[in-house]
Amino acid sequence: MEHQPKLNDWLLLLLLALIWGSSFILMKEGLKAFHPEQVALLRIIITAIVLAPFVFTRRKEIERKKIKTIVVQGMFGNFIPAFLFTAAQVHINSSTAGILNSLSPVWVLIIGILFFSSPYKVIRLIGIVCAFAGVILLLLFQPGHGTTNNASFALLIVMATVCYGISANIIKTYLHDVHPITITSVAFFIVLVPALIFLFLTDFISIMKSNPQSLASLGYIAILASCGSALASIIYNRLIHRTTTLFAASVTYLIPVVALFWGFLDGESIQLNDFAGMAMIFAGVYLVSR
Repeated sequence: MEHQPKLNDWLLLLLLALIWGSSFILMKEGLKAFHPEQVALLRIIITAIVLAPFVFTRRKEIERKKIKTIVVQGMFGNFIPAFLFTAAQVHINSSTAGILNSLSPVWVLIIGILFFSSPYKVIRLIGIVCAFAGVILLLLFQPGHGTTNNASFALLIVMATVCYGISANIIKTYLHDVHPITITSVAFFIVLVPALIFLFLTDFISIMKSNPQSLASLGYIAILASCGSALASIIYNRLIHRTTTLFAASVTYLIPVVALFWGFLDGESIQLNDFAGMAMIFAGVYLVSR
């Protein structure tokens, strides 16, 4: 049931921001040993395995007529973005990916209005403009991020945010009566076998045997999958069910803050522009939730 965000919802939003904001660093570590498509496939496979018990314990809740919708949602919400992000992060750093990911709520609103007859309030539009302006401020004044030289790869992140916008609206419109755990576990489990086949058609085994960083990278991907995909997807879907698609998607405004924090720990400096951008982002999140 949808309601105005309460304290528990805000806490879940912050937890989700922490998890997803850390995902970009984890992907970067995974890419040290594996190819982009292998990181994406491993993320999908491990997530599917982690969530497999829920498929069997909740199998009676799954309506056959909803399976196709869950598959479509999973493709846009998990499968396609996994490949887009890893392909992009070969050429742009994790901070840039986190910042560009903040475009998701814009697409949630646009796609919702154009294709799902979603209502909207002026104050939410103002919130999106405010938060998006903060994202632009962070992006334009981060010379180390290199988005100007890698615009085509940054576009892959934008494409992923479009997918997130489609996914969020599908959940809210067609899967509002399906438990979040059921949606996530079924969506991943259905693509488990194809993902395994594709993975072993690559040189994955060879890399595991020859690359000294393979075990460490695999460990980071396992954390990425279990937290960044499995746990985070459940939290995200729950927020959509309890509040609104825009409130849940506004987590992407907080992700750059976490991404920049990891960048700071990795030796990147944080300037006054960063704090100004963060302030605008937080203000936007508040207005979007009204």
